[in-house]
Amino acid sequence: MAKQNRRKKVGLPLLPEHEALFKPLKENGGYATCFFNNKGGVGKTTLVANLAAELAQSFGAKVLVVDGDPQCNLTQYVLDDEDALITYSEADPSSVYSVIRPLTLGKGYGETLPIRTVPKFGFDLIIGDPRLALQEDLLAQDWRDAKAGGMRGLRTTFVFADLVAKARELNYDFVFFDMGPSLGAINRSILLAMDFFVVPMAIDIFSGWAIKNIGSTVTVWQKELRTGISLSEDPSEIPAIDQARTLRFVGYVTQQHKERTGTEPDPDNGEDAVKKRIVQAYKNISESFPLQIATSLNRFYDANKVDPHLGDIRHLGSLAPKSQSQHEPMIGVSGTGSYTQLRKQAREIYRVIAARYLENLGGLLDRG
Repeated sequence: MAKQNRRKKVGLPLLPEHEALFKPLKENGGYATCFFNNKGGVGKTTLVANLAAELAQSFGAKVLVVDGDPQCNLTQYVLDDEDALITYSEADPSSVYSVIRPLTLGKGYGETLPIRTVPKFGFDLIIGDPRLALQEDLLAQDWRDAKAGGMRGLRTTFVFADLVAKARELNYDFVFFDMGPSLGAINRSILLAMDFFVVPMAIDIFSGWAIKNIGSTVTVWQKELRTGISLSEDPSEIPAIDQARTLRFVGYVTQQHKERTGTEPDPDNGEDAVKKRIVQAYKNISESFPLQIATSLNRFYDANKVDPHLGDIRHLGSLAPKSQSQHEPMIGVSGTGSYTQLRKQAREIYRVIAARYLENLGGLLDRG
């Protein structure tokens, strides 16, 4: 088990209502959530790292983040340059590839998880690995076997489900997966191992198409997996939690509003207050998202219990690249001047998203 080197809280003070959202989830934790959009460039990795940091540093949650993207963007974001250089200079670094490698050698699942701490962000990490892409063919081939009820194929398909089970044994409250943008074999295995998924969205027409793709594709995968389990020679070898798992949609986050010169009244902040206007075309696209979500993903959530819009991440100027260069979460970036205000905005943004995430998890888990 990794040593827990938690960093001092740097976010906003935790309000009683936020503590109340987290408490019941902590009592029965280990919830696995992936952040996925099959369109790239939507701020997915930034959202994963900063939401996980907010939950870890401000809420005191024990969070494990898994970099399941062979491009390793999240790993590069959160590890210091020297740490990353030393790690990837090794011939066989302990990584997410280490989780799946034993299967390719016919050894079954590994016994331990290759976890390391990331003190600056407050969470633990399984680093990414470009070699993960080499396992795409294995997962694709074994998926055909899994659909036909083959135990080898089912065991391979559930490799990330085993990772989540081990994380639960280590008492993690949340397990977050960062993923690449494809609808390929690696991401299929991740999605089928998850309890929940979040969709980061850019304000463009392609995000709408991505929502349609996710809804239709995941539905087919789940149906094929259930068929495979029913055809298997010995379903008892498959943990009951994996047989009963139902992927649920927590919500979506919109990224980087485009603004134009000009203002409009902002009555929420005072009689004479003003705010920037969003370009009308982007505003129209943004306003279409709720209907697209309801149409394409309605089977994955109960609209009577959750509001799927988790929040908006405004363009925060140079704070994002500063966060990346310092390998710090946005809520803890060092800097004076404009960074003081930008950091404050980031803390408010991620507090809202974290609270809505926790609220929606509670609603989705409510059996009433």
